[in-house]
Amino acid sequence: MSKKIGLLLLVMGLLLFAGLAVLNVLVPPPVPVEHVIHTARIGATVGQVEVRKSDSNRWVKVKVGQHLFEGDEIRTSLFSEASVHVRGGSTVVVSPNTNFVMGKELVEVSTFKVGAGQITADLSHDSATEYQFHSQGSDAVASANRGEFSLSNDGKGTVIVDTRVGKVKLKAKGKEVVVRKGKRSVVLPDKAPSRVLAIPTSVALQVKWPPRKLDQTKTTVVGKTSAGSLVMVNGILVRADPTGKFSLRVPLREGSNRLVVSVTDSAGNTNSKESGLIKVDTRPPNLKVNAKDLWK
Repeated sequence: MSKKIGLLLLVMGLLLFAGLAVLNVLVPPPVPVEHVIHTARIGATVGQVEVRKSDSNRWVKVKVGQHLFEGDEIRTSLFSEASVHVRGGSTVVVSPNTNFVMGKELVEVSTFKVGAGQITADLSHDSATEYQFHSQGSDAVASANRGEFSLSNDGKGTVIVDTRVGKVKLKAKGKEVVVRKGKRSVVLPDKAPSRVLAIPTSVALQVKWPPRKLDQTKTTVVGKTSAGSLVMVNGILVRADPTGKFSLRVPLREGSNRLVVSVTDSAGNTNSKESGLIKVDTRPPNLKVNAKDLWK
C-alpha cells in the first residue's frame, strides 16, 4: 500500500514539475524595471490637435487625458497648441504647426522626436530621467534631466535650442555643446552645433514689397529674418530657411490691397511690417478703334 502511495506522489510531483516547466515557457519573465514603458497623456489643448496611432494612418482629434504610446504622433494646426504630460511630472508644450512623436518612456531615458515646428520642455526639477529630443531631418539631439528650454526645427536640418532654466546638451555631427540658462545654440544642415550665444531679445525683419500696381491677382513676397523663424503674410505661413530668407506667393483681390508680414522667432520675439496700398486691375485696357474709313 505504501509503495502505491509513494508511486502516486512521485507521479504527481513529475506532473507538477512538467506543468511549471510549460508555464515558464508560455509566460515570459517579468520585464525589468528599467525597461518598463510609462505612457504619456494629453493635457490641455487649444484649437485643432490630432493624433495618429503608431499602428494607423488615420488622424483623429485628441481628447484631454488620452494616453500616448511609443510611435504615436500628434500634430497641431495653425493657432493650435497641446501640452503633453510625460513621466516624472514633466510637460512638453507642442506649439502651432508642429509634429511630435512619442518614443520610449523608460525609467532612465525617455526619447521623443520633433518634426517641423517647435516644442517647449518644462522638465521636473527632481527627475532622474534623461529626456532626449531628436529632430526630424537632422541628427541633432537635445537632452536634459531638468530645466526649461525650447527646440525649434524646420525639418530640413536647422535646429535651434534656447535654454531658459538649467542646461541642455545639444549634440550633432559628433560634437556636443552645453547650452545654459539664457543661451542659444543653432545646428545648421550637416553642421555641428554653433558656439553658444545669448538668446536674442528682438527679431529683425526685412521685406521686399511687390509693385504698387499689378495686373494679376497673385504676387510674391520675399524678405529676410532670423533662421527658422515663422513668417506669416496675410494668413499664409512659411518658415525662413537656414539663412533667414523667405519667399511665398500671396493671393490678392481686385482693387486695393495691403500686405501684413509678421514674424515670430524661436525665442518668441515678434516683429511685423505693413505694405503701402497695392492696387490690382486685371481688366483689359479700354481701347476704342475708329474703323469708319478703314475700308475706303
